[in-house]
Parts: sequence; C-alpha cells; structure tokens
Amino acid sequence: TTRRDGGHAPVRICMSRTLDLPFDAALWDVSVAPTIVMTQRGARTAFQAMLRDRGVEVVEFDFLTPEGVADYCYDRGFLQCFWECGGVLSAPCISGGVIHKVMAFVAPKIIGGDRAPTPVGELGFVEMTQAVDLSDVVW
Repeated sequence: TTRRDGGHAPVRICMSRTLDLPFDAALWDVSVAPTIVMTQRGARTAFQAMLRDRGVEVVEFDFLTPEGVADYCYDRGFLQCFWECGGVLSAPCISGGVIHKVMAFVAPKIIGGDRAPTPVGELGFVEMTQAVDLSDVVW
C-alpha cells in the first residue's frame, strides 16, 4: 500500500492454499486498499465467508499455482504485479516463468544455520550452469 496521502493504493493479493491466516490481519481492511484472496477450492469455507463479509474478494482455484494467479491477474488487467514472498513461493514463481524482474531486499543481519531458509526455495538445480542469471543488477 502507499505510505503517502493521496497515493495510488494497488490491489493487494494474498495467495494461500489452506487459508491458515489470522482473522484479525490488517490485510482484511479494504478501506485501505482492495484485497483479493486466492486459494484452493473448498479451503476453510467459514473463513472465506468472513472475508467476503468484510469486503474481501475471494477467488478459488482447483489448484493454486503462480501461473494460474498470473493468468488471472492478466485477465483482470493487472499488468504489473509485485510478488512479495519468501522462498517457498518464490521458487515456483521463478521456475514457472511468472517473474520478470527481481527486487531483493536483504536485511543487514545474517542469522545462518543448517536449516535457515533462503530467499528462494528449492529449484531442483544440480549444476551451477542451471542457476538463474540476473541482469541489470543495482547495488
């Protein structure tokens, strides 16, 4: 959302297969910006009803994928989307070809650990030659 008075408030889209989300999230306040929740068909129907009662648009997919969401956004006229996500969602977005520009924000702290998540989840690469090359990198 915009931080300035009178700024453009883009549509907020939340993807969740299970809708294991909090009832009291600020995201459900549609007076700030329109909100669309995309989920798999039949997920937490009572939660979906609560969202609809608050003015949130709920869209069900037979199987929720980044490609399906990108197609839906395109069909709605959303031609530029900002995917704010962690490693679990970023990997299928990248491998599915729906990401065309990467803006990575790295916190100035390193936590580390054998099981610490990275900004991108498993992509299935076994050779360095398979790594995604970035262009126009700005530091």
